[in-house]
Amino acid sequence: MKIKLDKKDLIERLQIVQNMVSKRSALPILSNYLLETDRSARKLWITSTDLEVGIKSSLDAIVEEDGSITLPARKLGEILHELPSNGSSDVVLELKDNNRVQVLGAHSKFQIVGIPKDDYPVLPEFKKDQAIEFPSAVLLDMIRKTVFAASNEETRYVLNGVLFVLNQGKVSLVATDGRRLAAVYSEGVASDKNFQAIIPTKALLEVGRVAERSAGNPSASGPVLVEISENRAGFYIDGTTIFSRLIDGNFPGWEQVIPRKPGVKATVRVEPFLAVTKRASLCISDRVGTCRYKFFKNHCQVTSKTLGHYEFEEEIDSVSFDGEEGFEISFNPHHVMDYLKNITADKFEIQLTTSVNPALFATPENPRYSYVVMPTRSQ
Repeated sequence: MKIKLDKKDLIERLQIVQNMVSKRSALPILSNYLLETDRSARKLWITSTDLEVGIKSSLDAIVEEDGSITLPARKLGEILHELPSNGSSDVVLELKDNNRVQVLGAHSKFQIVGIPKDDYPVLPEFKKDQAIEFPSAVLLDMIRKTVFAASNEETRYVLNGVLFVLNQGKVSLVATDGRRLAAVYSEGVASDKNFQAIIPTKALLEVGRVAERSAGNPSASGPVLVEISENRAGFYIDGTTIFSRLIDGNFPGWEQVIPRKPGVKATVRVEPFLAVTKRASLCISDRVGTCRYKFFKNHCQVTSKTLGHYEFEEEIDSVSFDGEEGFEISFNPHHVMDYLKNITADKFEIQLTTSVNPALFATPENPRYSYVVMPTRSQ
């Protein structure tokens, strides 16, 4: 193997795949990048995987000799960052005897000992002819609006992912940790397929990260391709493919959780409500603490405390409430802030029935996005 390529492009591609390099695996080869060349396509392919999620990305290269090798991810990254340019952006990688790879740049020469790819896990082939097309910006927005609501508790494995549903051209993403639920949908997908799958949060975070990088690249174009099979999901974005195992299990019924009967409603400006909730969160001891919201016709009183240590109280007037004066309800402030950080509207609505029933957070501008939060007990 001998290739010549742009150092900046190589570093950028390594940054795309680096998150799936295993740092504490019993298999040393998973701490490596897999490098494979394709002389006819003038490409270098870089792969990383932790056995649950795998990423494969390509970049242009001048390939003099085809070949493959796995190289220590951390060391390769360190070398490339320190490799002097001296007016040239080119770097040469050449596979020598005994799995040694020579890295040349300007007047510097490094050698790294790699491991043959024989024992490296083989990622599945992405089948573009079986994939559905999805606008990159739309999918990125849907991921942002749901993934934060998934559980990170290992005992609730089925909730450690996001439900991905395609039904008659309508795609829905749903996530819940049992205390709050985020659901968003988009219509008009050109596909006659129907399926549902639970995709690990980690995989969708990577999809979102790659989609965001692609959106910021003027030369990138095209939609995200999504392929769902019986036990895995695949996503293709601008030369990068992400594969993930699916979570096996039954996602809890979620549609009936979203309140359908309108109760009372508070219309609130996002910015001041987010700011006061941040301040209130400073006076609770952990992420399971609670803030109390007391609604009046034209204002809201927000309080929080940790018994014997901290107390907070503030009133904001950027509120319109059509219910009974003095209606009280308590929420985990982090659940409130997570929602507000992921909407772009100036105002939002909290639809309420009682202080113990789920509350629906929504914006009139985007009826396709629903966020349901269970109230907490006041301290």
